Amino acid sequence: MAAVTKSSSKGLDAYVRQVNALDGHGVKVGIQSDAGDEEGTSILDIAIYNEFGTETIPARPFIRDFAQKNEKVLGMAMERVAARVEKGGSVDAALATLGEFAQQHQQAHVRASKSWAEPNAKSTVQAKSRARKGGSVISMPLLRVQPSSAGISLQSDVPLIDHGVLVNAIRWEKT
Repeated sequence: MAAVTKSSSKGLDAYVRQVNALDGHGVKVGIQSDAGDEEGTSILDIAIYNEFGTETIPARPFIRDFAQKNEKVLGMAMERVAARVEKGGSVDAALATLGEFAQQHQQAHVRASKSWAEPNAKSTVQAKSRARKGGSVISMPLLRVQPSSAGISLQSDVPLIDHGVLVNAIRWEKT
């Protein structure tokens, strides 16, 4: 007697399609090339000067330091996003969740730079203090904010924070 077998994927094909939906997709977080400029200097260049340093600016690697210190947390966030997609969730929604998560944490890392970055030079602190004496409202393109409402310290000795331009330029983008 011949045996008859029947094969059924029981949703395996749909599962494989969902898992493959993430293939080639991701997010990048940081200062994007279209971030604009501040007083004639591109914000991306400002970020590079601070990340790697120059002859007069010490390196304050806010991108690399964040990635290194948060490698496990970011990995877990990526795993959660992949699991959502595996269960049928939207790739776009999952990537948006991951991007927002990483962006908020990267910005918080910059705001906390006083705890990990090389301190500002005395001359920088003095220059920032003089600039702030004109008032407590910070002007930014298309936006006027009170520093405290934007999470910006009024202290002139916080590395990487002057007018909040750099920290507010950190954003995520889908790849």
